[in-house]
Amino acid sequence: MSKLKTLLINPPLSLEDRYGKQLKHFGALSEPMGLAYIAASLQSYKYPVKILDCPAMGITLEQLAEHIKECDFDIVGITMLTPMYSKVKKTAETIKKIRPKTKIIVGGAHATALPEETLKDIPEIDFACVGEGEKTILDFVRFLEGEKNVEEVDGLFYRKDGIISRNKPREFEANIDNFPPPSRDLLPIEKYKLTASRVMKGSFAPTLIVARGCPFNCLYCSHPFGRTYRRHSVQRVIEEMESLMEKYDIREFNIEADSLAVDRNFVLSLCEEMIKKGISKKIRWTCENRMDLIDEELLKKMKEAGCWQISYGVESGVQRLLNLINKGETLEQMEKAFRLTKKIGITIRGFFMLGLPTETREESMKTIKFAKKIDPLWAQFTITIPYPGTPLFEMLKKEGKIKSFNWDNYNTWGGWAEKTLPFVAEGRTEKELKLLQKKALISFYMRPKVFFRFIKTINSLESFKKYSRGFFTLLKTSLK
Repeated sequence: MSKLKTLLINPPLSLEDRYGKQLKHFGALSEPMGLAYIAASLQSYKYPVKILDCPAMGITLEQLAEHIKECDFDIVGITMLTPMYSKVKKTAETIKKIRPKTKIIVGGAHATALPEETLKDIPEIDFACVGEGEKTILDFVRFLEGEKNVEEVDGLFYRKDGIISRNKPREFEANIDNFPPPSRDLLPIEKYKLTASRVMKGSFAPTLIVARGCPFNCLYCSHPFGRTYRRHSVQRVIEEMESLMEKYDIREFNIEADSLAVDRNFVLSLCEEMIKKGISKKIRWTCENRMDLIDEELLKKMKEAGCWQISYGVESGVQRLLNLINKGETLEQMEKAFRLTKKIGITIRGFFMLGLPTETREESMKTIKFAKKIDPLWAQFTITIPYPGTPLFEMLKKEGKIKSFNWDNYNTWGGWAEKTLPFVAEGRTEKELKLLQKKALISFYMRPKVFFRFIKTINSLESFKKYSRGFFTLLKTSLK
C-alpha cells in the first residue's frame, strides 16, 4: 500500500455565495461527483483517500484550517469551478501555510479551461489536471512515489524550473465502465439535496452519471468531457441503481447526461431493464434532454420506467438568438416537444437565458413571453455568463466585450446574488438585466393558473413548505 495519503477538497462556497440570500434555500447542494470518482479510482488501487466537502458540512475557511492541521495527508486535490476561484485560492494558501511540503493539484472545469493562467496566478498550486482525472490522479501519485517521471503523466500542467510546463493531453476513456463507481461512502450523503424543483417529495435524489461528452455545438458549453458521447452499459447503470437503493433507501434519482437521448437505443434498453427488474415500481427519476431528440415512443417508455420530469434547455424565445448560439433547434421543435411531453404525463423544467450577445430588451421580453406560452411546470431564468473554456468566452474576449475577469462574479444568478456582471450586451445595462431576471421569475410564477396548479400538486408537508417559501420570496421581491 502507498504511504502517500490524499485529501480531496470541495472548497467552502456556500449556497448564499451561489444564489444570494433570498434564493439560498432553493439552491442545490449536490454531491461533488468529480471528487467521488477520483476517490474511487485511488481506492481501486488501495491508495488511502478522504473527501472533505466543505459546503455540505458547513465548513468555513477558518474551520478548514483546523481540519488541515488535524488531517494526515501528503497530497491535496481541489475541485475548481469558475465561481469558486477565490475560495480555491484561499484554500491553497491556507494549506501551504500550514503544510508547505504538501503537493496541491487542482482539477475541474476551470482548471481544464485555464490551467496555465491558474498556476501563474496561484503559486501555492503545484499541478493542474486537465480533462478526466481518474487515470491522471493514479499516474500523479505514482510520479510522487518515484515510479514515473512527471513528463509521463498525461493531462498534467506544472512548474519546472520556474516555467509552466504541459504534458501531452490525456485521451478520453472510450469505455467508461472501466471507471469504478463513485465513492459515495466518503461523502456526507445525508447533507445533499437537489433544487426544490427536481425532487417529488423532498427526499434525497442522488446524481447517477450515465454518460459523458456532448456532440452538440452550443456556444455557452465548455465540453470538459469532450464532444464524443460515451455511455455506461445498461448493466453498469442498473447495478449502481440497485446498490444505491439498497444502501441508502433511495426512492428518487437524478439521471445525469448532458443530453440523455443522444443514444436513443441505450435509453430504451435502460428503461426496459428498469421495468423488467421492477425498479420502475420503486423509484422515480429526472433527467435532461434536447427537444429534437425525443419522440412519443421514447417518452412513453421513459414514463413507464419511472421518469416523472425532464429538463429542457430552451434558452431563448427568439430564433435569431438560438441560431447565434448554435442551439441547433427551432422554436417549432421546442413547442412540439413541450406538447408531447405534457401529453405523456411527464413534467418539465425549462431553462432560459437572458442577456445573450446582441439581445435587445424586446427580445428578452419575447423569451419571457415564450416561457409562459410553452409553460413548463418550473422555469429557470439565468443571466448569460461567458464561462472560460466556452466558444462564447473566446468570442467575447476576442471582441473585447468582457468587462471583468474576476471569476467570483461568473454567476448566472447575479441578479439575486448581487454579483457584478462580467458581460452585458451592447445597449443593455447591468441594473436592467438584474431586475429583469427577478421580473422573469415573478411574472412566470405569480400567474393565477400557476398558483392553483401548484396548490393541486401539494402532496406532503414538505411540498407545502417548499411552495409557501417560494411564494413568499417572490411576493416579497415583487413588493420591493
